[in-house]
This record gives sequence, C-alpha cells and structure tokens, in this order.
Amino acid sequence: MQNVTDKLFLNKLGKRIKFLRESQKMTQLDLGIMCQNHAEQIGRVERGQHNVTVCSLLKISLALNVTLKDIFDFDYTL
Repeated sequence: MQNVTDKLFLNKLGKRIKFLRESQKMTQLDLGIMCQNHAEQIGRVERGQHNVTVCSLLKISLALNVTLKDIFDFDYTL
C-alpha cells in the first residue's frame, strides 16, 4: 500500500519521465516499444500510478538516451 509520500514521489518521477519523453517528441507508444512495454504502462508510470522497477527505469533511460541521474533530476522534499 502506498502512502502519501510515495504517491508524491511517484507523481514527480512520472512528470519528469513525461517531460523527458515529450522533449524528444516521442509518444508513449514510441517509448513503450523501445522499452518492450505497453503504452498504457508508460502512461501509468507518467501519472504516478505505477511503482516502476529500477530495471524498467534503466530501460526508459536508455530509450530516452539520458542517464538515470537525469531521470531523478527533480526537486523532491518531504
């Protein structure tokens, strides 16, 4: 079960992934194909509805041609 802090973090992470994806003019479908995942799953990640695994984040970072550090480059405070 997720608590409020988890939800806040996942929302910010998802928004960051969406920003990086859109900055490269990729669709969720494009990213999903490159990550061997479904566009619906990418959407859930971007909306903060899915607690994505580290391995999935690595696939996303490689598909977006960014580092994991870039993915986590957002302000997060409790």
